Amino acid sequence: MIFLSDLLRRTIVDLNQQRVGAVRDVCVSLDETFPVVTALVIHQGASEMMIPWSQVHTVEGPVVRLSVAKEQITPYIPHSEELLLKRDILDKQIVDTQGFRVVKVNDLKLAQIKHTARLVGVDISLSGLLRRLGLQATMDRLSRVVPLQLPERTITWNYVEPIQVVGAHTGQLALAGSVGTAATVGAVGVVPKLQLNVSHNKLTDLHPADIADILEQLDVEEAGAMLGRLDMETAADTLNEVEYPLQGELINELNPEHASDLLERLAPDDAADILADLPHDDAEHLLNLMPAEESQPIRDLLRYGNETAGGIMTPEYLALSEESTVEDALTYLRQHSEHLEMVYYLYVIDEEHHLKGVVSLRQLVVSSPETHIADLNDSDVIRVRVDADQEEVAKVIAKYDLLGVPVVDEDDRLVGIVTVDDVIDVIHEEQAEDLSDIVGADVEEAEDEERFSFKIAARRSIWPSVNVLAGFVLALVLTQAFAPLLTQAPTLVSLVGAVSAHQSSLALGGLFCLIPMLLLTSGSVSSQALGIAGWNLRSTRGQDLWKTILRELLMGTFGGIVVSLLVGLATFILFRSTSLSLISALGFGFAQLIAYFCGLGLPNLLQRLHLRGSLITAPLLDPVIAVVSLSTFLGITMMLLNRIVF
Repeated sequence: MIFLSDLLRRTIVDLNQQRVGAVRDVCVSLDETFPVVTALVIHQGASEMMIPWSQVHTVEGPVVRLSVAKEQITPYIPHSEELLLKRDILDKQIVDTQGFRVVKVNDLKLAQIKHTARLVGVDISLSGLLRRLGLQATMDRLSRVVPLQLPERTITWNYVEPIQVVGAHTGQLALAGSVGTAATVGAVGVVPKLQLNVSHNKLTDLHPADIADILEQLDVEEAGAMLGRLDMETAADTLNEVEYPLQGELINELNPEHASDLLERLAPDDAADILADLPHDDAEHLLNLMPAEESQPIRDLLRYGNETAGGIMTPEYLALSEESTVEDALTYLRQHSEHLEMVYYLYVIDEEHHLKGVVSLRQLVVSSPETHIADLNDSDVIRVRVDADQEEVAKVIAKYDLLGVPVVDEDDRLVGIVTVDDVIDVIHEEQAEDLSDIVGADVEEAEDEERFSFKIAARRSIWPSVNVLAGFVLALVLTQAFAPLLTQAPTLVSLVGAVSAHQSSLALGGLFCLIPMLLLTSGSVSSQALGIAGWNLRSTRGQDLWKTILRELLMGTFGGIVVSLLVGLATFILFRSTSLSLISALGFGFAQLIAYFCGLGLPNLLQRLHLRGSLITAPLLDPVIAVVSLSTFLGITMMLLNRIVF
């Protein structure tokens, strides 16, 4: 096996062992399951050229050997279906259809088989990135000393969704260098653009939930383009599985006619949920493109609040009058089951659509065909009002172990049903809200936000700021109660030898009074980080860990700056010392950042050690954060006390 990173920059020699140049890229054809190498791009002085694979003897070994002399090399002209591995695939995001995720290509694995060479897989591991950076040998030597082994994670190419290279001006498949006769790499006028090609069966054969997982990892534009290429039935099922609020964003990426057709295929309640997130004019435009019989149920649902029974119910249900027979019910069920979201309950209604009772599917199946519905009717039916809160609906379904609950208006007329799958979504939302209230950070909003958001960062800083205020009160109490004792404590004074005894004792006394404030703020920011990490592990199983860490680094830094400024101000008010204010502010800032990343990183660490992430909540997180943050604070402040003159 040969890695592309090892092959690049390798010297090429001809049949007479004369140097020809160095490998700069590899050209492959996508015609087969495992792409065949068709040419090598080589560097000769200030120019580049392509050598056809037919004139390459072997790429295995310290140098690449040709089968012809330097003078006999025939420049290769690539075809439209070919691309370059380094330029067009390396470092790009592609779809792993086996793992249902979008991955970054860190390296590429090739194999020379007899007289051909093929692309066999992509390396998405950290070791592949280290190999490219030239650090693999160092890591190998280090692994002999410490038990550190980076696993290789290679996806064979047949489990990767192929890509196309699109000519910027022609819109056709093209390769830079394929124009003209000179096979010049990087010809002017052709700009390669990576594009997911979903016309193959590998993606369309996946479950819609798995396709939705892939869409959620792509940029909105790429996800919208991918959704638009799916067949209508698969696209509708996939859109239904996509998480809020990406559904509305994807609809905006489609042309209105396509989006309208897609929404028609969804259940009315699902379509209403998506349209409720769109601007009113855009939603109305899409509704106007639908037939009236399709759009009217959706319009009726949009009249209700998003978080009410009316907002989450579906108007498609099974209901018949008491005079109907079991045979009538089964006939109706056969004719309309395709459009009914839930068929386990038959609701009994009168001529004015008032809810009179319920009959289970089991009763219909075991009863004789001529039995009247009135004989099977259970009039004691659990129901909810159309304006009931969605959390109340979820509690009713959970309490009575129902698969669905009927929704009635103020006149007790049946207007819809809420099914158990809708309740699962509600429970998910309520759990996110409860967790957000507990930790003081919107965990779903943090998950949806891909980049640093000043608005989110400012909201998160509210609770640490409140803890600074509480710590200020405690510091004021400690200053009044214990400061006289601290100024006379020789043990504390000896810790900072270089500063005068009187000034050292005052500084140490001030830092001692700030410790409760430190523990309060550290606990607050680490709880926020823990909530975000826990929700990330629950919803994505930590697959986007590095993206989360990079975003949260900026969030934590912003929070640390805010806390530092407030602490510096509080310290100056308490002790009237600019130097002590600066020392405490710097100590707090670094301590808060460390505490934040402890809360963010420890659950992920336990999860990767195959331990339960919940172990890091109450029993271990608080003492770990307390020890780490206090040690950081004291380490920084003691160092600064010896360098800053009071």
